[in-house]
Amino acid sequence: MDIYNIIKIITAIITFIISITIGFRVLRLNPKDLLNIWFTLFFISSSLGFLIYTIYHLILNNPQIIIPIMITAQIFFNFLVISLMMTVFILEKYKKVAMSLKYLGSMMLLFFIMSVGYFIWTPELDLARYAQDIVDTNTPTEWFIFITLLRIVLSIYVVYKYAMITRQIEEETKKKVQWFFIGIIFAIIGMFVNFIGGFLRSIIIEILALIIIDVGTIAIFRGFLIK
Repeated sequence: MDIYNIIKIITAIITFIISITIGFRVLRLNPKDLLNIWFTLFFISSSLGFLIYTIYHLILNNPQIIIPIMITAQIFFNFLVISLMMTVFILEKYKKVAMSLKYLGSMMLLFFIMSVGYFIWTPELDLARYAQDIVDTNTPTEWFIFITLLRIVLSIYVVYKYAMITRQIEEETKKKVQWFFIGIIFAIIGMFVNFIGGFLRSIIIEILALIIIDVGTIAIFRGFLIK
């Protein structure tokens, strides 16, 4: 296996460990709070996405199962963004309003649209690189650009909303939300870098994207540690 591919897999495993560890720690801080629950879903979706991402990159003797597993990973990455959107609604609206059909229902519908597209524009395995023991999947360009830009646009919306919320809240809560704001910015940068890496098919850029996402994840958790 190519050395850079090995490094990418190791980085993805590290990202999985960081995300799932932080996810459960956030939930333990206040398991009944909706904000903690949705941030936990964000971390768990990230961790499961990267775990599955790691698994299918290690499958070198059964090409038929790689694409279904790859699509599963992408579905978790879609839910990651939806979870971030719900944290905005929880902070900005009353909790009952945030969990209503208007907000939660619309997010579930969007999640369905984002996920079903992978069954219409199905990714393919690069068999030439697979013969070299490199797992590389190719998502149809139109869908790849659409879904990546949609994730980035939704994340930018989240950052904008967090910036607005930070201006309106009391000082004791402001530092906490500011760390959320910083972490989400890093996550967006990581997503954008990953988009470039996937478009250019550069493993080195994809590794950099994972590192940036890790920094963002840790920054978000830092916000939860502020009393």
